[in-house]
Amino acid sequence: MKYIIVILLLILTPIGVFAQDDTSILDEYLNTYQYQKALDYIDKQEASVELQIKKALCYKALGEYYKAIEILVPLSDEYEKDIQIKLNLAACFESIGRSQSGLEYYDKLIRLDSTNVYFKNQKADILYQQGKYRDALSLFQHIYFLNNSPSALKRAAQCFDKMNMVDSAKVYFMEAWDRNALDAFAAANVINLSLKTGSVLEAIIYSDRYIAIDSTDHQVNLLNALSYYTADNYEEAVSRFTKCYLAGDSSLVVTRSLGISHYSLNESSKAIPYLESAYRNDTTNNNVLYCLALSYKDMSEYELAIPMLQKLLDRTIPPNLTLYLYYRNLAESYSSWSDAKNANINYEKALDFADEDQKMNVYYLLANLNEYKIRDRKKAFSYYQLYKDSLIAYIERLKNKGGDESKEIARSTQILKDLEKFIKELEASRER
Repeated sequence: MKYIIVILLLILTPIGVFAQDDTSILDEYLNTYQYQKALDYIDKQEASVELQIKKALCYKALGEYYKAIEILVPLSDEYEKDIQIKLNLAACFESIGRSQSGLEYYDKLIRLDSTNVYFKNQKADILYQQGKYRDALSLFQHIYFLNNSPSALKRAAQCFDKMNMVDSAKVYFMEAWDRNALDAFAAANVINLSLKTGSVLEAIIYSDRYIAIDSTDHQVNLLNALSYYTADNYEEAVSRFTKCYLAGDSSLVVTRSLGISHYSLNESSKAIPYLESAYRNDTTNNNVLYCLALSYKDMSEYELAIPMLQKLLDRTIPPNLTLYLYYRNLAESYSSWSDAKNANINYEKALDFADEDQKMNVYYLLANLNEYKIRDRKKAFSYYQLYKDSLIAYIERLKNKGGDESKEIARSTQILKDLEKFIKELEASRER
């Protein structure tokens, strides 16, 4: 009897209780992101406005914005007050790069609901993307007036920054930061703007201040390191850039700055790996190339230093002092590498770009090179004579300077006496 009752219940129960209706099937597809199945299902149903909107949303979700727009435009014209249709149209136009059309639909939405902050935010964002920073600023300021939003405050600050109104941008970002001490975005912009305006000490203070509360933010840590680097405080810069590097940041700015900082601290062996990495990522940076070449030279790796110094000469036409340094360092590298011929050539090239004091030093180097390595006594003698004449002129310049140069004058005068004696001995040996 029990089984008969169960069977009767099954027979008498309407089939619709166990079957999903049309709406629940479509909703299941949409809720599980099966948009293609939803489209196939919609195409089999009788057309309706609701299904057309859902079809457009499926196309939008699949990135087929043109198809979505094709459906939504006539619906928007027919249902002028429908916010959902216009909002999706604005988003689709933005997605295909037609920002002006998107802007027009946000204007329509604002006319439908003038109190809606979201619509105004979206419009302001499009104006910002179009480079209409003054219009965007006005709208962001209006939004801030309406809801006191820190986001609108920061977006207004970005507009000021784009308009090169750095002081105003800094004030707005600072206000946002003051409202939330952990606002890393606002803090990073305050620090960056301080660096941008040359206020390096401020950048150090602000970045240290944020790190004291949160030492984990990558962007602020990087700006903190850059602040010390810009202030030429290389010891602190190394410590902070190393922290960034160990946290996984091996970007060009970190490796380049670490390399140059170590080089500036006369730590060539530590500088080389970072400079090599920076040079691999940017072979156009002459500062990196120069520091790397001299680091190789300091580590007696002349076979690596020479082609790099030569490359600097080949690719640049810098001021005289720089060219003098390039040629002199190239000459010293050749000399240390026991290539006296090329050392001589490059010392002579350095003379073309040297000032009077620099020439005096190069004459001495050339004289020694030709006497002891090239064994050209005639040429060595001529360079000793030039060195002597330069030394005499140098002593005269010291005497005319007027300051307390007595020690240097005495030292140089003694060198001159010793040199004159040496030249006489050299000349006597040549006559024998």
